[in-house]
Amino acid sequence: MNTNFIKGFLIGLITPVAGFWIYSKMALKTEADIAFKQLISDHLLTQVIAIAVLFNLLPLFVFNNRNENEPLKGVVAASILYAFVVSVLYFLDY
Repeated sequence: MNTNFIKGFLIGLITPVAGFWIYSKMALKTEADIAFKQLISDHLLTQVIAIAVLFNLLPLFVFNNRNENEPLKGVVAASILYAFVVSVLYFLDY
């Protein structure tokens, strides 16, 4: 595997986590771990993860404008992985 792909993949994994942290601070006005437990109890975790993955659009557009295809593929692969996780969590009723 190309190191640029791995760099993009890691950025694609970290960006939604940072987006969730920003969401918990701004919208929920609480710490991320408390918000995580609250979202599980309210059965809203899958929706919030899906929204957090939208934060991957920022590095996606940056890599696309710079014509850096390998990191772009990594971000897309991480987004697909998140989509799989969201669909599994949805069927497990989280």
